[in-house]
Amino acid sequence: MKASLCRFRRNQSGAAAVEFALVIIPFLTLLFGIAWLAVILHTNSALHWAVEHAARTASMNNTVTQSQISTEINGYLSTLGISSATVSYSVAAGALPVAHITATLSKTYALPLVPQVQINYTADTYVPQGG
Repeated sequence: MKASLCRFRRNQSGAAAVEFALVIIPFLTLLFGIAWLAVILHTNSALHWAVEHAARTASMNNTVTQSQISTEINGYLSTLGISSATVSYSVAAGALPVAHITATLSKTYALPLVPQVQINYTADTYVPQGG
């Protein structure tokens, strides 16, 4: 009986499988968390890039309209598969007119094993208008 017990204690078969089962769950959770964070950050940077690109258009063309700015921003977002943003465009009159562009986007994410998460993105910029 004692020899059988010693042999059982030295037997390591299956230990790697148990260790793998214990480690894989937190590892996959971390991996999926990093992937979702990357998606969220990509959406944020895409919205900011679209607004900055529209600001360059507004700085070069002082006759640009709200519709043109909105089309430019949402056109870029749609090429990336991101839903449309609500765009606000105004120009403050003065010696040097300053354009103000704001875009707001609300997106809902469905994460596994977590309730749905809604994130509101906002990008805002001011640019002097030339022409």
